[in-house]
Amino acid sequence: MRFADFVDELRDRYGEEASSARHEIFFTCERPSRLWPAARAALAALRDAVLCLGLEAQAFVSTSVIVIASRPGSSGLDALQPFMDDLDRRRIDYRTMVHPRLRAVVAGASGPQRPLPRAWLHACQAFRISFTRPDQRAFVVRCCLFRLRLWQGAWSRALAGRPGGVLVLHNDFELFCVAALNAAAGRWRGVCIQHGLPTDEFFPTRAPRQVVWGDRSRAAYVAQGTAPDAISFGPFPSPAMRPGTKMSAAVALVSQTHTPVFGRSLARDFLELAERLADRMSGRGHFAILLHPEEVRLGHPFAGTRLAGLCRPPPHREFGAESGPSSILVGFCSTALIKAAQHGHLVIGMNWPVAASHAALSVGRPAVVADNPDQLCDLIERLLADPAERASLMRTQQAWLDRTFTYGDDWLPEVTA
Repeated sequence: MRFADFVDELRDRYGEEASSARHEIFFTCERPSRLWPAARAALAALRDAVLCLGLEAQAFVSTSVIVIASRPGSSGLDALQPFMDDLDRRRIDYRTMVHPRLRAVVAGASGPQRPLPRAWLHACQAFRISFTRPDQRAFVVRCCLFRLRLWQGAWSRALAGRPGGVLVLHNDFELFCVAALNAAAGRWRGVCIQHGLPTDEFFPTRAPRQVVWGDRSRAAYVAQGTAPDAISFGPFPSPAMRPGTKMSAAVALVSQTHTPVFGRSLARDFLELAERLADRMSGRGHFAILLHPEEVRLGHPFAGTRLAGLCRPPPHREFGAESGPSSILVGFCSTALIKAAQHGHLVIGMNWPVAASHAALSVGRPAVVADNPDQLCDLIERLLADPAERASLMRTQQAWLDRTFTYGDDWLPEVTA
């Protein structure tokens, strides 16, 4: 089911509060797993209850800027790092507050406060709500609302010590972040940093200010209903490519068979493409399948096939600072391809039809695409054989990156001491 259709139905059946938990409910219900959705939802509710019981009873907020992270990596803390660096350059005092699971890995960070008894009561009442037209997802919805209300209680207590300020978040749709925005409403201003390609789960946006990568992201957000005056640019990393020391004969497939956000499964497309690439690259160069972390956790279609030995789990050197010689990376539409291009690799996208997340495609589909495996393999052979062909693609790719990122320094609303 398309994410937008799922949210419309969710709102119709369960109300506006449930739609604010759209991200968690959708992925609990739609993402493949070894456990039933209801079992996963119950375990998550129990886990969050235990985490909230372990929060500090008193953790006073003394700064007017709070940076909030619910996860590590490029979709979380890493996306916020350039903005924390900018705050440091401006000598603006801020506090980092993280999800309890990150406390051990983020030095000096704190979390929200332990919810008061009335917040626990309000959260438990989620299991007694009378819905308009409940279906088989009702228990999942109740568990997610329990969690949302619990975290909202934690944030309400944490933010009560100051009259207001600015919250800086890496998304405004995960439960932990939505709860912070709900608790801050009317006093604290929310600033949401774009952490990845704007798939349908990004919309409608919730934070009053959205800091996006560049003009193409701005157009995508506006097309999805975000007010133009709510959008600004920020100190994102330079779009300039870092050329590799030399060109290798390596080709890698950036897999993303795990995601349901494009309206259909991409597993068959990736499996068929991997088989063709493995055959064409046999004896001509190195070929690898770069797995997404969620594929490692949830499984992938290459397991149990002749391609299993070609799979590599993360971290992938192609996306790191020391990425080595330039190689060719093939994929569909992902932030990983943008990172690879920035590190000097040649990236090619597949022009597969999908039913959803067209805003993400407008931003993240590579400048050079192939319509089918044969066209792709022919292009790869030309790139490996002809330096002029590679130089031409590099120029096209740099222009694509230039249109993707725009620097801005007006991302932070005025802060009062």
